[in-house]
Amino acid sequence: MTRDCRKTRIGWFVGMQLVVGTQLIASLLSACAPPPRKLVHLQMIGSDSMHGIAQSLADTYTQQRPHVTITVRAANSDVGIRAAREYSGTLGLVARAIKPNELDGTRAVVVARDGVAVIVHPSNPINAIMRSQLVQVFSGEIATWPLGPMVGKPIVVVSREEGSGTRDAFETMAMNKTRVTRTALVMPSESAVVDFVARNPTAIAYTSMGALTHDVRALTVDDVPLSIQNVESQKYPFVRTLSFVVPQSADIETQDFIAFALSAEGQRIIAQRYGRAP
Repeated sequence: MTRDCRKTRIGWFVGMQLVVGTQLIASLLSACAPPPRKLVHLQMIGSDSMHGIAQSLADTYTQQRPHVTITVRAANSDVGIRAAREYSGTLGLVARAIKPNELDGTRAVVVARDGVAVIVHPSNPINAIMRSQLVQVFSGEIATWPLGPMVGKPIVVVSREEGSGTRDAFETMAMNKTRVTRTALVMPSESAVVDFVARNPTAIAYTSMGALTHDVRALTVDDVPLSIQNVESQKYPFVRTLSFVVPQSADIETQDFIAFALSAEGQRIIAQRYGRAP
């Protein structure tokens, strides 16, 4: 046998050893690797006030868990309660007090506190209001602005639609059982409320503190300014809880997401715009 032939056979043998060795290593690594995670999809439906914070929590949670996807759909608190009862893998977003008979096989988990802001246009010279005056304004008893560049002009009262948790909270806490005027403009979302007031100097409205922008101004109520600290301490007069409503026997992934929302990391996300959970 020639020297070149022996070199060829030796080279072939070494190459085969490398191939077999590589295949063996790959096989061992494959055997040691954890099985792929089952894909999970959750959805959150309900309060328009909670849409932003629900989306922020979902984005952070799914970045850390690629096998999980979460969709968030804004509606209102009534829809959120029904969705949690009727659809599996669903967290209802509820921004009002929940009656015991509404739960029916579900439970509510408080994840944040929210202050219901009373807002006006930035050009409005009024900075503060008392609760008794609020009732007069939103009921229509006081119908024109008393001072400033809008003096004598009609007050445009802005409210929310039936089923809105913000409307329920405002009527319960601020109106003292007095009905909001029938002439109020009814808006379908927090963003619609804020956008309207930002464009109309004669308007007044209520909205979640999480929806506030620099284009509107929140009034001090009963001498207490709206702030995250005053909401957490409940010094501010209009504080409500924000809750996830889930089945009593929620699946493990839903439970894990709730645990994340209540964890230090989840509460840091919430505290950027709301008061933390009690």
